[in-house]
Amino acid sequence: MDLLRDLARWLWRLLPANPILVRVVSTSGKRSRYLWVRLGYLLVLLGVFIVAGGLLVGAGAQPLSRLAKQATNTFVTVSIVQLLLMSFVAPVFCAGAITQEKDANTFHILLTTPLSNAQIVLGSLASRLFVIWTLLLAGLPIFCISMLYGGVTTREILESFGLAACTGLLTGSIAIMISFLRVGTRRTIFAFFAGVAAYLLGVFLLGLSPLGQLSVAPPPVGSASTAPSIRMSWLAPVHPFLALFVVTGQTPAPTPADVAAFGWPARWLLAWPQYGYMVLSTLASAIMVLVSLIYVRRGAREGETTLLTRLADRLLPRRAGRLHRKPRRVWHNPVAWREAVTRGSAGGRSLARLLFMVAGAVAALVLWYAHYVGAWGLGTGAVAQTRAWLTALVWIELAVSLLVVTNTAATTLTREKESQTIELLLCTPLTSRYIIAGMLQGLVRLVIPLIALPTATVMLFGVSDLFVRGPSVTTLEAVPLVALLMTAFVALAAMTGLHFSLLLKKTVTAVMVSTLTVLAVAGLLSLCGIGAVQSSDVLVGVFLPFAPFPAVHALIDPWWVTEGPPSAVGSTVPSGNVTSFRVAQSVGSLLAAAFYLAVTWALYRAMVRDFDLTLRRQSA
Repeated sequence: MDLLRDLARWLWRLLPANPILVRVVSTSGKRSRYLWVRLGYLLVLLGVFIVAGGLLVGAGAQPLSRLAKQATNTFVTVSIVQLLLMSFVAPVFCAGAITQEKDANTFHILLTTPLSNAQIVLGSLASRLFVIWTLLLAGLPIFCISMLYGGVTTREILESFGLAACTGLLTGSIAIMISFLRVGTRRTIFAFFAGVAAYLLGVFLLGLSPLGQLSVAPPPVGSASTAPSIRMSWLAPVHPFLALFVVTGQTPAPTPADVAAFGWPARWLLAWPQYGYMVLSTLASAIMVLVSLIYVRRGAREGETTLLTRLADRLLPRRAGRLHRKPRRVWHNPVAWREAVTRGSAGGRSLARLLFMVAGAVAALVLWYAHYVGAWGLGTGAVAQTRAWLTALVWIELAVSLLVVTNTAATTLTREKESQTIELLLCTPLTSRYIIAGMLQGLVRLVIPLIALPTATVMLFGVSDLFVRGPSVTTLEAVPLVALLMTAFVALAAMTGLHFSLLLKKTVTAVMVSTLTVLAVAGLLSLCGIGAVQSSDVLVGVFLPFAPFPAVHALIDPWWVTEGPPSAVGSTVPSGNVTSFRVAQSVGSLLAAAFYLAVTWALYRAMVRDFDLTLRRQSA
């Protein structure tokens, strides 16, 4: 009995009575920023729900079968958006659990408390997951509205929420592990978001390709037996979006009898991939928590000699005797040079950026080869599919660029405040205009390679269309306009992060507010752009470039706007309507770029004006 009582007391103190968890749970409801976070999250989901389905407009004038189908499509769209938000918003909350302690130099104080390693790790993870899962449950009523018209079951909603919750758990565990493995997470911001985006995109593309499809899986309901259709992928148990396609019926799963020959546990994972993903992600999270337990106190001993360091000194004597580095040439603005080049900045050069660019270049070359050779169902006779894949690839690269520059910008000034080095910066002859201009320039130059990657991808297809007969994949004017618009979007995102980095004191709060602001604004503008596509007026081409993701889509594939949803066979000759739309779109792109740069300049002027006053108020 004493053993059981001690075990129960240990488990009680491990999570329910964990001081870190209790502190966050008791104070999260009292902080206004969490209210605004939930409000913004719900507004995004509600906007997607209304624009994607239009269930609230003219519902009585449609037959019930049409409403049920529309409700199903709406549920699929909102589920995808929710899962995408969980993939990138959850790490922002979880990574800050340790970063705020390390940046404020209070992490070592936390290690001196009676809290065990398990209490520190699980308390940090559970406290952040509480906020994330509460945010997730807040959107449940929006999903329940789609059940009013049929076509959506309670089981599908619960399974979609289970996938989103497990995705938040997995990405949060990765962020927590990175926080303990590295001192802070500023240097791993790009690596993390690029890794998540590369995994989601790479595995998704492989899963939809003929190599990733499961031959024994049934075709989607309603597809013709003679037409090629996308079946369930054998990668669905390890990818949230492929598993979500199974939940929503886009790619039905095979029966247990169809996969009985694969053996256990493969047959169970393939028969129920949504549950398999939940189990595998939970097991992976448990492994990462165990790794974090080992490295909780390793960071406090950073710099001490170990067996590996002593062995490296013996094998590499020049490493032990090296007392200086090669001189490096600093730019005219040293602040810009520090933000774009050095590892002491919030971004800096990293191997992850190189790997991400290599992965994007390989994906572009594979898509180019598959289209012009006619592999994997692509080719000149199915140019619409190539345009869709090209758009998805550029979308991922745009999203990563926005997330990286926003998160990096949000830590530029807050890290100086928390490390108490802002006073040293203010003692230098550098003025506020010089500091902010340097930070903005450095942040933009940091992501220039990320902008050059999609630009080169679009150029590859645009130039190839000049030498190959058949329908064009994209247009030549898309090459400079995509680069121009992405630069304008990135500059405004960087200025938004800098703005909140000045106004807020904590890195966690600045990153969270900046990321959610950029995601909410980009999402709402994109929804407005998608809604505007319903009109075939040429004036749409002028206003569509103001919506980030539809603008890129329309530049790459203008036929998407003028000819409706892509079909299996693309148009061979651009019509006059397409030509007029392309001209209007080019003019609108120039206007949109000028507008975004003007807003960036206005925020820059306001930030320069209030820089000294804001810092004095915060230090008072």
